[in-house]
Amino acid sequence: MKPRPIYGSPSPQLTQSAMSGSQAYPTPPTTVSPPAAGPDRLPDPSLFTPAVVSPGLATANIGPTIVTTMAGQAGAVGVAQEAVADADVGSSLGEMEGKLSVGIDFGTTFSGVAYGSSRHMGGTVRQILNWPGSYETFRKVPTCIAYYQASPNDEAVVVAWGIEAKALTLREGFYKVEWFKLFLDPQVLREGRLATSARLPELPHGKQPIDVITDFLSCLWKYAKERITEEIGSVADLEAADVILTVPAAWDAAGCQIMRQAALSAGLVQSARGGDTKWRERLRIITEPEAAAIHASTLSTLFKLKPSQTFIICDAGGGTVDCATYKLIGQLAQLEIAEMSTRSGANCGSLFLDLRFEQLVKSLLRTHPVHLDAPSLLAFRHSFSECDKLVFAGEADDDTLFRFNCFNIEDSHDPTVGLEYGELVVPGSVLRRDVFDPVVDQVLSLLTHQLSKLPTQRCDALIVVGGFASSPYLCQRIQRAFGDKVPIIVRPRDTDVATLQGAARYGLSLSKDGGTVSSVISPRSYIMKCKLPASDEDRYQRPGFIVRNDAGVEVCENRLSYLVAKGAVVRKGQQLRSRYCKFSRAPTDCMFTAVLYVSDEDKVYRYTDEGPLEELCRWTVDLSPLPSFQYNASTTPSGGFYTEFTLGLLIDSAEIIGVLVTDEGEEVGRATFEFFGQD
Repeated sequence: MKPRPIYGSPSPQLTQSAMSGSQAYPTPPTTVSPPAAGPDRLPDPSLFTPAVVSPGLATANIGPTIVTTMAGQAGAVGVAQEAVADADVGSSLGEMEGKLSVGIDFGTTFSGVAYGSSRHMGGTVRQILNWPGSYETFRKVPTCIAYYQASPNDEAVVVAWGIEAKALTLREGFYKVEWFKLFLDPQVLREGRLATSARLPELPHGKQPIDVITDFLSCLWKYAKERITEEIGSVADLEAADVILTVPAAWDAAGCQIMRQAALSAGLVQSARGGDTKWRERLRIITEPEAAAIHASTLSTLFKLKPSQTFIICDAGGGTVDCATYKLIGQLAQLEIAEMSTRSGANCGSLFLDLRFEQLVKSLLRTHPVHLDAPSLLAFRHSFSECDKLVFAGEADDDTLFRFNCFNIEDSHDPTVGLEYGELVVPGSVLRRDVFDPVVDQVLSLLTHQLSKLPTQRCDALIVVGGFASSPYLCQRIQRAFGDKVPIIVRPRDTDVATLQGAARYGLSLSKDGGTVSSVISPRSYIMKCKLPASDEDRYQRPGFIVRNDAGVEVCENRLSYLVAKGAVVRKGQQLRSRYCKFSRAPTDCMFTAVLYVSDEDKVYRYTDEGPLEELCRWTVDLSPLPSFQYNASTTPSGGFYTEFTLGLLIDSAEIIGVLVTDEGEEVGRATFEFFGQD
């Protein structure tokens, strides 16, 4: 039986852009440059002892020991000022005061929901702990969804999600989909499934990654609304709530855009009343380390950190590990944090221990295929993931023999490969060498990279959060590698939900002064190709790029205009503004289209042939609401007209937003981004 589904006009001397069909400004815009750093002085470090590890799912009563050491004094690290204009990017303070804030940590392996309201809950943050499929309390639920599809031509129907999907026994026509967040990894978006096909799940016929993410978020959100309403009643006003989603630091704008589309399709935010034209802005996407930093900042007195000191957040989760460096600014009574360097991240979370363990099993038992079928591999991996992975202590376990029961009883004894009477026996030294060290080494590399960006390659504290932070071996290796450079290395209480708690607190902070995080670092350079009036340098450096436009003016083609440079300090809610010009042949010719490029290079280039560029997206903006366009369209004789206008680029943590503004600074429209490389 089929299962039941679960519910003015400028001078014509301005020239046309070679790549976008738009007009370029006569002079390049102000480029926001990377910050300058000041001196930093740190005391000798102290010892760090890893906190207690609790096995299994993250349950509500987990309370690992908080480990702190004495903090030292640190000099201020300078932050360069940026030349950008203010922007109003949210609701007014009066509208936001007391609104419900819902944080969603959509993880590779586990997801959670937290919520709070300054008016109805006194600013406290609560979490959903009860989930379908279990009478126990869990702080997170498996990021897993199950479908039934009778045939490839039939629609795939959601039959379970979370704990129930994880426990589902697969039969013909059923699909259990996990790890689907990995589809939004930048490498997968660029190269497709082939580059990392071993990690990516099989999807039902006709389902795209965005569909699966939408389905899971729909189930999660529907249940979350029920639980929140039960907890605080109708005052919740979930239809007007701010929803904050967290994403890995390594994601680019394309992945964030897909995430936003999925969240909107899942109904996480919607119009709450007539005339609510900005309802989409109630959905905010921030990076996981930023959310974790917000949570950590509430515990700053516990860590004995003081304003002007710096700390690194290492968010070691199931799929990704993200690192970012922040500086405490302001007073403890009203603390803010500012990002100090570009974020870094990689796919080296605890999930990849499971995958490496599975590869080890396949290697050991390659001559015993009876133990390599899907149920056998699943049993081995489950035993490792739920037990041994959580307590592995590194070198101390080198001589320990770890035993894993075989799923099949046939061919169960061959000591030469580790099979002993129905068990696979693996020495701890082999687990460390082949499973743990390759993944842990990647985490240490990310942290080393973050420290290298600081002037003295030292900081005041290193805060390790995320589910992977429960690994004793990871904590040991971090202490061993950085104990002489960082005086405080700590794993706070409730480490596995630091990102989730921080996301909800981010929403609460919006009703104050724009948020706890006051500035971010641009992770990449955002660039436009353009034509500009030729200079003597252009004539000398690139004579082949010099041409005359229709007005007879010498211009240089293939010039680069940096909207913002990699590593630049950008204050939250501020616009990076640039002037443009468009020639319109008729009043109906009102759409401006251009290509936005990105670069991961630290160097700023002048010409297109100097360094690698990557096409990020095509952005389109409707100029018809602009008063100057309306005036020119109504007064200019036939033959066409020029319109100068200003576009503002906002880099808000994980997302980029393009806005059209008048000469008086009023926002009159938003750009539509069409990202390249999305199938």
